[in-house]
Amino acid sequence: MKKYYLVVALLFCSVLTFAQGQEEENPFEYSDRSDAIEEVEVPGFFTKHWLGPEFTQRVYALRQEYVYMPEKTPTNPEPSLVTEKPVIYNAVKKLDRYYKKAMKKGRMTESDVREKLSTIYAVGYSLRYADTADLEKLLWTIKKEDELEKMFLETIELY
Repeated sequence: MKKYYLVVALLFCSVLTFAQGQEEENPFEYSDRSDAIEEVEVPGFFTKHWLGPEFTQRVYALRQEYVYMPEKTPTNPEPSLVTEKPVIYNAVKKLDRYYKKAMKKGRMTESDVREKLSTIYAVGYSLRYADTADLEKLLWTIKKEDELEKMFLETIELY
């Protein structure tokens, strides 16, 4: 158990050291592509989001960007869905579930949740075609929703 805490402490210190060494320029700065979300049309069969049609469109757009079905081949006649950059896609979905639970428990208001989730979906959508290897390595180490929230809302910047 002590080894686990030591590894977590070393990881935390290395992240802090890395972040302090990068004060001049944010390494997690990406171009904003979130305007394209508004152009996506949601089919009638798609499951409605718990925050309404605006977020249904965001969820569908994110899914269209990250998840696809490869073509059938003779060696694989029934291919399954493939998720590109699964760590980013799953982090956005995890934060969506986290906010839903927080709102049900009364820890957050609907307006706060809408504002934060809009930003998170915009960031997730914008990261699809960016070079995110370093970000993905860091996201693999983050397990708590609070840290994911901080990463998506404060650390990652869109220009």
